[in-house]
Amino acid sequence: MGRFTTRYLLSCAAIGVAGGLLLIPANLYAATVAKGVPLLYAPVVGVWILPVVVALALLRRPGAGVLSALVAGLVTIPASPNGAAAVITMLMIGVLLELPFAVLLYRRWHPAIFLSAAVVLAVLYGFVTWRSLDVASLAPWAQATFIALLLVSAVVGTLLGRAIARAVERTGVTRGISYTGPKPTADAAPAAQSEAVAGQ
Repeated sequence: MGRFTTRYLLSCAAIGVAGGLLLIPANLYAATVAKGVPLLYAPVVGVWILPVVVALALLRRPGAGVLSALVAGLVTIPASPNGAAAVITMLMIGVLLELPFAVLLYRRWHPAIFLSAAVVLAVLYGFVTWRSLDVASLAPWAQATFIALLLVSAVVGTLLGRAIARAVERTGVTRGISYTGPKPTADAAPAAQSEAVAGQ
């Protein structure tokens, strides 16, 4: 899958910067409504996973999600109410979303893996915010709605991120950077050629 080339690193940085700029207003909005009205905060959680999903879906390389998340977190520091903690949050998101691809040795990029990772992240985040946002004090219907909104937001963010990645990929700017699949081995190449000849 190649080394971390300059083009690859710059691509991760560009995705991270774009994601960070998008997260600045999202952070300010979250700081305003999160603790007071959690139901208004849950629908925008998907914004935080956007740069990670775009990087993974577009580049399909080890570290793409984590590197883009790191850059996005750094960009948000000046305008984030949480300061440097924004970097830690983004790194955690990057690691959690990239983990299933690492387990699969970065050889499978099926949409279901993206969606599954996003759903798991939303559930874990629900547990984390349950106490910090005092969701337990809400009515049962509001608690259920909060979790549902988290899940929907994560899924929508994932689908949107993949759509953005496909749109960028069609421009050809990542040609030669993104991983397109394992190359055939020296033994497999002659076999493939024999099958092609036999099929003619």
